[in-house]
Formats: sequence, C-alpha cells, structure tokens
Amino acid sequence: MPSGPFAHVCMVVRDLDKAIEDWTKILRVLDPQSLEKRIVKYDEFSSGDDAGMKWATFVNEYSTEIQFIQPAPGTPMGRRLDKVGEHVHHLCFSTDDVPGAMAKLKAEGIDLPGDGETFNDPDMTWQKWSWVGAKSTHGCLIEVASPYESRNDGNWHHAPNKFAYKGPGEHPSHAEVAPIKAA
Repeated sequence: MPSGPFAHVCMVVRDLDKAIEDWTKILRVLDPQSLEKRIVKYDEFSSGDDAGMKWATFVNEYSTEIQFIQPAPGTPMGRRLDKVGEHVHHLCFSTDDVPGAMAKLKAEGIDLPGDGETFNDPDMTWQKWSWVGAKSTHGCLIEVASPYESRNDGNWHHAPNKFAYKGPGEHPSHAEVAPIKAA
C-alpha cells in the first residue's frame, strides 16, 4: 500500500503487457522499490459500462503507485482511448470514508460527476470509489477510493483505518488560500 493517501496514477493504454514491460525498464532505473513486490494484475474487470477491461499496478509501499488500464473495445473507456490515445486517466486518493469525503467535497462546491455517487466492486465488496471531475481539478479525474494493500499475492486487500479525513480545520495553515466553509 502506498505510504500516503495519494495512492496511484492511472494511465489508459492500448497494450497492457507492453506498458508493463516498458515501465519495468523505467522503474528499474528511476524507482526500483516499485519492482520489489508482485504486480497486482486483473485480467477482466466485471462491473459497469467498462466491463472487460484489464488492469495492473506496480505496488510501492513507499511512494505513489503506477497503474494501467487496457479498456475493452466498444466500452466508454475504449472509445475514449480510440479518440484521445494513451493518456493519464486519473489520480487516486484513498480515504476510509468515501461517501463522507464526497459529501465534504460537494459542500466545498467541487465538480462531482454523478453528484458524487459512490460505487462498489462486486468482486471486492469492501472497495468503494467515486470521482471528482476534471472541471475542478484543472484537467484530470480524481478517483476517491477505499484504502487497499497488496500482500504480495497479486491481489488487492482492504486496509481500513489508514487515511481518515478529520474534516475542515484539520490543516488550518491552508485556510488563507482556500477558506474553510462553515459546516
């Protein structure tokens, strides 16, 4: 599991195996710790409109992880790949309370696709996630997800109580940049 709530950067790729091969070479030079644990790889995501995608993550307990998605043809993400090409799809932050974080982001006036709806993976019932829209992030989606960890077995496992957001006022030094709204 990454060392902080900034969990991973996810890229949409055409060829998952080629992306893994290329990034193994890059990480071997720039971040060898990302190669110490087994890659978490799923050959088919079975939920929602983007069912059939493949994805993989370089696990790093000390830094932000690198993740790739190879979408299935004809899916919304597959059509986006055809239109835009390979690209960074999202940044992921993890929190123990996804619905609570989404409510707080909504109260801050942040753009939330689907009004901050929280999703659940039927294959990993503990995993919840939602999205912050690119309008508020200045160009990139943000995934807000339940904390996870690898046990070096090629799978994700729940890691509760790792990153709990305490609410407005937790970091008052930044209040002058983005004033804290009263609840």
